[in-house]
Amino acid sequence: MTSKIIGVVAAVVGVSLASGFGLAAPTRSQPAVADHIRALLSPALAEGRAGPGGTSERWPLIGPATYERRALSVRCRNLPRRGPASEAALATMPVAAAVRRVPGLSRLAQAIQLAGLTRALNAARALTVFAPDNASFDSLGAGNLEALLSTEPDLVRVLKFHLVTGRLTPAELARRHVLTTVAGTKLELALSGHSLTVNNAPVTCGDVQTSNATVYLVSRVIVPAS
Repeated sequence: MTSKIIGVVAAVVGVSLASGFGLAAPTRSQPAVADHIRALLSPALAEGRAGPGGTSERWPLIGPATYERRALSVRCRNLPRRGPASEAALATMPVAAAVRRVPGLSRLAQAIQLAGLTRALNAARALTVFAPDNASFDSLGAGNLEALLSTEPDLVRVLKFHLVTGRLTPAELARRHVLTTVAGTKLELALSGHSLTVNNAPVTCGDVQTSNATVYLVSRVIVPAS
């Protein structure tokens, strides 16, 4: 069941799974679903169109990202200046608690809770988190999302694909080519002009500080790519 559900997630975000991870490849019955989801993950969606539920939102940059002296600027402009979701407030909270405060990450907060990872994430010493926004989860399709959220081993594994030990700055991300997740899988970083991708998942904004993590929002759910 674990490899099947993660295989479907891989299919709908348009990548294949490396055999070295011990995960099954998508079956031949899935391409039509994958093509449909790829259409939903078009540039128009990344620029702000709502997901299938009509309520998801994208997190735009404060102005264009800049690439100077190999430093990437990816600030999030949607965070309020004051209140429990402000940058100042989030910086005082551990990462799972902070994610719960950000409306655009409510799906991720739900996934963390269902996976039973809240305590472990809050107790971690230093992490970099690539956080899929709400539309990323919705774009998997209602059936696939429900299956993922209801199967704890799959959910834990997928969430660990988004976690890296240590707190990485934008400048460090711009210099790196490969990162290793806490699951032992590889994340490939690619910088093109003003855009940074992590395993083909665009980084939409980030460098958000919590008390024990640095968070970057991405517009796709990340799975290992071959």
